[in-house]
Amino acid sequence: MSLASSDARIEPGTDTRPPAGSFEEAFRAEHRRRRRHAAMWRLVLNAAGIALFVIAWELIPRYSSWINEVLFPPPSQVFEAFVPLLLSGEIVKNIRVSLLRAASGFGVALVLGIGAGVMTARLSWLQYLFEPLLHGFRSIPAIALIPLCILWFGIGETSKTALIAWGAFFPLWITTFIGVRDVNPIYLRSAACLGAGRLTTLFLVVLPAALPFILAGIRQALSVSLVVLVAAEMSGASSGIAHMMSEGHQLFRVDIMFIGLAVLGAFGFLVDRTFVAVARRLFPWYQITS
Repeated sequence: MSLASSDARIEPGTDTRPPAGSFEEAFRAEHRRRRRHAAMWRLVLNAAGIALFVIAWELIPRYSSWINEVLFPPPSQVFEAFVPLLLSGEIVKNIRVSLLRAASGFGVALVLGIGAGVMTARLSWLQYLFEPLLHGFRSIPAIALIPLCILWFGIGETSKTALIAWGAFFPLWITTFIGVRDVNPIYLRSAACLGAGRLTTLFLVVLPAALPFILAGIRQALSVSLVVLVAAEMSGASSGIAHMMSEGHQLFRVDIMFIGLAVLGAFGFLVDRTFVAVARRLFPWYQITS
């Protein structure tokens, strides 16, 4: 009886569906809630992984008979050595110097690598002219050039910048080259049909299409810059994180060497997270992997 009366009250042609706007808002709210939950869960797991690693690192040297605590100090001893360096400002100075070196070398490689990748991919004669040289030079590790850089540029900042730029150049060049070369021809034909010139096609079609490869090269070049930075600072430097580690080796201070390793690891993690955050902010349509 109640069903009949409720049906009778519904007028013919009346739309009983919820408004589209309320459904869309509910969907977006649910999506935001799921993203926040996933981010929180990921943060908890990250913190748990770090905590488990530190606990294992603390317990194994102290309670294992097959590990020398002097050669493998637990994190509590490393932290005790870190506090005086932090209070004296020495660690901050070394971090600043190393960051400036890595940034200067990476900046040079960024300009030259992307520029060379675009030109060799767009100009076939230039590719055939320099392809053997670039691939040959790419096989030479930056560490092998340390003696030459010291002879040519001395032990100052120029040699270290040159080494870092050399190491970071080739990941940027090869990924940019592949991305620009493999742009879908349909995009180029569509741009030509619309009357786009070479420069317009390059900046509005080719580079956006090659963006995933370019970003991958930038991310790889950042990590390579930190690797080459260590080699450059260990061969004739008066400051820097790797120089601090080298002094710790000479003084048999393994705890100082561990401080340098921890700082370099934090460097790599923070630089990579910053790059991912900036890339997602500038290019929200590009789903960069974590």
